Amino acid sequence: MTKRFSTLAAALFSVAALAAPALADDAAKTKLAQHVDDVLARLDTDKDGRISKDEASKGPRLSKHFDEVDADHDGFITKAELSTAMAHRAAARK
Repeated sequence: MTKRFSTLAAALFSVAALAAPALADDAAKTKLAQHVDDVLARLDTDKDGRISKDEASKGPRLSKHFDEVDADHDGFITKAELSTAMAHRAAARK
């Protein structure tokens, strides 16, 4: 019985150890998505779902990197472009 308990405990510990990074990764993705939504809500003043160069001027960091974030160079930053840029920035910090 004790050996069975030890085996079960070891298995549960292994599963928990493997799941922890996945949970941390999910939390980071959730935090990133919330930050993207916050930036869009703050800067997208005409509420068209994208940030123009004029709107970005109210966010100094985004304004400075506008052309890099605007991946398709159409003069607007979409939620997808902003999310990709922020994810790359977060990954570079690790």
